[in-house]
Amino acid sequence: MSGKLAKLWKLAGLALVALATPMLAQSSKPAAVVNGEPIPMSEIDAVLSMRSPELFPVSQDQQRQMRLQLLDGLIAERLMRQFLTRNGPPIDSAEIDKQMAALAEAQRAAGKTLAEFCKESHQTEAQVRAGVHNMLQFAAYAKQQTTEEQLRKYFQANLDYFQKVTVRVSHIIFRIPLEATEQEKQEARKKLTDLRQRIIAKEISFTDAAKQYSQCPSAPKGGDIGFIARKWMVDESIARAAFAGRKGELSDVIESEMGLHLLLVTERTDPKPAEFAACADDVRDCCIEEMRERLLTDLRKAARIEIHVR
Repeated sequence: MSGKLAKLWKLAGLALVALATPMLAQSSKPAAVVNGEPIPMSEIDAVLSMRSPELFPVSQDQQRQMRLQLLDGLIAERLMRQFLTRNGPPIDSAEIDKQMAALAEAQRAAGKTLAEFCKESHQTEAQVRAGVHNMLQFAAYAKQQTTEEQLRKYFQANLDYFQKVTVRVSHIIFRIPLEATEQEKQEARKKLTDLRQRIIAKEISFTDAAKQYSQCPSAPKGGDIGFIARKWMVDESIARAAFAGRKGELSDVIESEMGLHLLLVTERTDPKPAEFAACADDVRDCCIEEMRERLLTDLRKAARIEIHVR
């Protein structure tokens, strides 16, 4: 298992982050039920017991968002584990032991213990071990599903990433609250579409529009968010639109999990030479991670999920 794939799994949420609040422990119901399997509050309590006290007051809305974010990661872990139980190849416990030993050795080299790693990453050792098992099992499953021909096609389809092309992007964002109605979303889209027309008509510059209207810390800088790579740095919808556009071209309204955006590419770097053979491991890792994301999306759509945390 390459180090990058392990990193991607951690970023994807298989390592549980302690974002919940002690309010979770007050209910006797499970946090959620996923295809008939409960996610008990005790699983969250184990993580909460390792948390440091809050340095600043947290509003009720922030508590709710944090609870739901934690629960979303737990649901994803359950869905993947259920899928792998049915479809994944068996994993020898000795291989898990080997990976855990390697992790412990890496911590010792950094002057830390495995227990300290668990505390810093807000996980129990059992959760770390479960994450390693899932990682190994999915990697074995994904290897069965990919051929060299598929990987070569993936390489060609994503040359911008493997050739290390980056683009500098500015954006204007209208954030959409989770509880927003469809009508409110459409009204926000219309406002941003109207602003786009004003920019095209040169009634206002993109920079001034970003400063006045963008709901992002980048607004004072005219919406500049710096250079991005084709993958892993920003929402896929934003990266796809940014790399599809030409320098100086204003995008259509783009929707992401954060809200609605207008994008402007201001710079684009030249590609660097890249051959499939030289970056085959990187190609496989990226292809497998995207496979995992698509699979999770499909599993969520087909799942029966009851959420009891509010």
